[in-house]
Amino acid sequence: MKPKTVTFTQRSERFEAIARGDVEIGFNQISEIVAAPGVELVCPLPASIQHYTLFSAGVVASSNHQDAGQALVAFVSSPATRAIMRTNGFELP
Repeated sequence: MKPKTVTFTQRSERFEAIARGDVEIGFNQISEIVAAPGVELVCPLPASIQHYTLFSAGVVASSNHQDAGQALVAFVSSPATRAIMRTNGFELP
């Protein structure tokens, strides 16, 4: 596989190469694949080799903007926002 492996430094280069047919297959985060024009998500990787990016949110205890921080955390964890995230390729617990 090594002679066939191509690496890219920019995400856009990856998707453009796939869309043009310069490479046969590409791997990236699902949420980025579904947002990229000209490429299609075929399937996720098998569970045994799949990795997930975990995001967490919190408000710094010494923040001068506690209310705004708490509002942001409430917004990104709301059912409506979670539904939009799922539609865009994020897997949520």
